[in-house]
Order: sequence, then C-alpha cells, then structure tokens
Amino acid sequence: MEEFLTAADLRGTTRLLIMQPTAFCNIDCLYCYLPNRNDRKIMSIETARQAAAFVFESAIAAVDLTVVWHAGEPLVVPPDWYRKAIAAMQTAAPVDVRPVHAIQTNGMLIDDRWCHFFLEVGMQVGVSIDGPARLHDARRRTRSGGGTHATTMRGVERLQRHGVPFHVICVVGRDTLDAADELMDFFAAEGITRIGFNIEEIEGPTRHSTLEAPGTIDGYRRFLERVLQRSDSYNPPIAIRERDEILALLKSPLFGRFRGNSQNVPLGIVTVAADGALFTFSPELAGLKEPRFDDFVIGRLPDATVESVLASPNFQAMWAEIEAGTNRCKRTCAYFDLCLGGAPSNKLSENGTFDSTETMFCRHAHMAVADTVLADLEAQIANCPARVT
Repeated sequence: MEEFLTAADLRGTTRLLIMQPTAFCNIDCLYCYLPNRNDRKIMSIETARQAAAFVFESAIAAVDLTVVWHAGEPLVVPPDWYRKAIAAMQTAAPVDVRPVHAIQTNGMLIDDRWCHFFLEVGMQVGVSIDGPARLHDARRRTRSGGGTHATTMRGVERLQRHGVPFHVICVVGRDTLDAADELMDFFAAEGITRIGFNIEEIEGPTRHSTLEAPGTIDGYRRFLERVLQRSDSYNPPIAIRERDEILALLKSPLFGRFRGNSQNVPLGIVTVAADGALFTFSPELAGLKEPRFDDFVIGRLPDATVESVLASPNFQAMWAEIEAGTNRCKRTCAYFDLCLGGAPSNKLSENGTFDSTETMFCRHAHMAVADTVLADLEAQIANCPARVT
C-alpha cells in the first residue's frame, strides 16, 4: 500500500525521464490528446538540469535510463537549446553515466542542422508517419488544414541522406485496417525498416476513436497478422516493435514475476513539463485535469524530492487507485503477464477510474497484439524443419 512506500523502495526504478521542452505543436492532428499545444513556453536550461538532479541524486534512475524529448513538437525548440540542456543534465549525472537521449518528432522541421545534431549526440530519433499520403494527410494536418506528408517525407529523406538511424511510429485508425499491404509496401519503398504501431486512443479531451466501431478488434488482428507476414518478405526485413517487445518479454528471466509496467509503477516514468511540474505514471496525464486529481502534478522543480512526491496528496490518491486497478487486472486477466496491468491514463479516460481493468486500448494494443504475435510465433515454429538428433 502507498503508506509503506519509501524513497529506498524506488531506487533504480525510473527507466524513462520524459522531458517536455515545450507543449507547443506546429500541426493539428485529429487524434491529438494534448490540451495545451498552443502554449509556446520553453523549458529553461536550469529546469533541465534540475530534472536530471531529481532522478540521479535520489538514486531512482535505472541503469538503462532513457531521456525522451517529447510533448508537442520538440523540434520547434532549436538544436543549440538541446546542446545546452543535455550538457546541463550531464553535470547532474554521475561521472560514469551517460543517459541515452531520444526524441519523437513529426519530422516537418528536420533539416541538415538537425541531422548534424542527432549524429553529434547519438540521439535516437522517432518520426510519426501514418503511412502513404492518403492515410497520413487525412489525420495529420497543418493548422490551416493542409496535409503534412510531403514535408515529413522530406525530413525523412534528410535523415537517410545523413545516415541518421530512425524508427517510425504509425497511428492506426479504422481506415488503416484494410491497408496492411499498401502500408507495408510504402514503408519498404521508402527504406523504413523499424516500425511501431499505436492505436487511435480515447484519452484526455479526445473522447472517441474510429476503432470503437463494431468489428474493429477482429479487423485489427487481421491487420497485424498481415503486417507480420509482410514484414519478413522484404530485404531487409522490417522490424515490428510489437513483435520485438513481446519476444523480449518472453525471453526475460523475470517473465511471470513482474508486478507492473512503467506506467503503473510509481516513478517508473517521470515526466517534466516546461514549467518544471512533475508527473508520474502515464505521461499522457501531463497537462490534463480531472476533479479528483486536479492537474495530476506530484511536485515542482526545484523543490521537489522523492520524499515530498510520495507524501503529496495527488500522488497518494493516484497510487491507491492505480495499485487497486493493477491488482484487479492481475486477478482477472489472462493477459496480465504480457501487459502487466495496462495504462492508467486509458483506464481513467475510458472507464472513469484508475481502479478498473479492460479498456478498448488494451483490447487492441495488448490482447490483439499478444494473440497475433504468439500465433505467428507458433506458425513459425511449426514450419521449422525437424532437428535431427
């Protein structure tokens, strides 16, 4: 229970430090859940240093900590700001620790400067592309309603020209389900070899998803099945995040003994807003409001400590509900060892409480994925030639 949780219990817990240098975004995606994407405030360099100090000085940083630059569109903040912020964060880290840095972008602002910077710091780059133009531009639009696909692909071409490794995140909606072959052929033709699929979620102010329609769960399974089949047919093969993550989990010596995932374990993820506000659990909670938990803030830099976070009313109220919901999942769901209790933000947005279980999100992103990946694995094993002993 929350009253017995101490700072010592959380040593080495934080695997993701999500930094939101600005909430502002230069485009207006139809499925975006961010309520403050008109806010142009930029995080101070000192706040970035304080964020690193918060996780390192308290020893909550995991050995594989990744710093993820995310929120609105992180590239609206210039490369020189990141150079200074990363250098400041490094001063707060132990001398023998250099965290991995990653960034998720819509790709529209990528130019030669950014490519040089990515290579300079070893930045892991993710680009959001929803497939060919007809699918992408239907949902990922400029603020004036125009398409963004052509500009995003120019950014991808820059990354490829400079030899910057990157992966793609593709959001799947109803119209995507019948386009698995078109989608995969597009990515293969563009030389994109690492893809993760997110679903259109119900989250925060986004109250509906096209995947709510009847029959979409079966359609999503068929989509994933075809994606996995096609991914291995290209040269080189296309790596699919969903398959890789499940296989990695199955190979873990701790499989079956995890008590939760990074989104439902206290301080498994620490999110820092541009103004220094701290959040934990699902990063999508940052910027949202809810009567029982106000703004979900658990502390503010520079004054916050792990002890003050654990004592904060918001944290205690959220943790009590989230822990109860995770325990419900563990008792009732056959998929628990693969999803480890689901995402609190989706439970709250879909079910009205963290203390709940199944959501549309978990039916698609966990159950359908697990069924499809495991069926694909079984088919591959069945098709392997018998080993001669």
